[in-house]
Amino acid sequence: SRQNPLTARVTVNRVWGYLFGTGIVETTEDLGISGARPVNQDLLDWQAVAFMESGWDYRAMVKRMILSQAYRQSAALTPAKLEKDPLNLLISRGPRYRLDAEQIRDGALAVSGLLVRTLGGPPVRPYQPDGVWEAVAMPGSTTANYQQDKGDGLYRRSMYTLWKRTAPPASMDILNAPSRESFCTRRERTNTPLQAFVTMNDPQFVEAARQLAAHAMAASSDKNSRLDFITARLLSRSFTAAERAVSHRTQERAFAAYQADAAAAMALITVGDSKPDPSLPPAELASWTLAVSQVLNM
Repeated sequence: SRQNPLTARVTVNRVWGYLFGTGIVETTEDLGISGARPVNQDLLDWQAVAFMESGWDYRAMVKRMILSQAYRQSAALTPAKLEKDPLNLLISRGPRYRLDAEQIRDGALAVSGLLVRTLGGPPVRPYQPDGVWEAVAMPGSTTANYQQDKGDGLYRRSMYTLWKRTAPPASMDILNAPSRESFCTRRERTNTPLQAFVTMNDPQFVEAARQLAAHAMAASSDKNSRLDFITARLLSRSFTAAERAVSHRTQERAFAAYQADAAAAMALITVGDSKPDPSLPPAELASWTLAVSQVLNM
């Protein structure tokens, strides 16, 4: 109804919050009297009216937001912006926030070429630490024991991952995915060292790093070209000179270490169900796997 555009306001506010990290109304789950006040009432109203007048064109709404000057500005933070707009509620800088658990995992699988894009089908059981289900299983439960899938089941999109209500997938739990024991419309988003342990040690991410490293090595023998291959897929940009130096130093130190310890190199490149390319030198592949893992952790 034109007299009560609540549906349009809620929808555009949630999309705005998804793209910018916070909604025009910060409480995207509550636009009622107990919710927050809009930071910019006129902007919220205009977006809602434009959404309705477009015939509820969702794609047009998203396009309008991501092509805006607000979205396309730099995420760099200056002391002045930090003082005037510490939470970026006024969008004084571009959005910069950690992605959700499913996006991080699916993104790693996609850039590595491991992602299975098949739509539909039964749920799957990807990599998970031992004992997670067993610790909370009831006697006689049909999910008392976790049986990891093989092949394609390890690389489906995260929306197909089987969830045990009281024992969510450990890596997604650490990345703030809700447990599904209660309804959730706005997730918490944190940044903790434990999350880096996931992206740098979980078999899913280590395997993805190795696969992307193998693609980069196959694409070029030049170190800078390989690094450009990696960062283009992970960051959609090339590294600066300072960043490039850090990455090269990581790769070179790792290469020296793995040349001296062939067993450690093989242990790293054989993580996961997929097999490493036998034509690539193990020490070199292992060193580039660490270099990719370092970038992936960003």
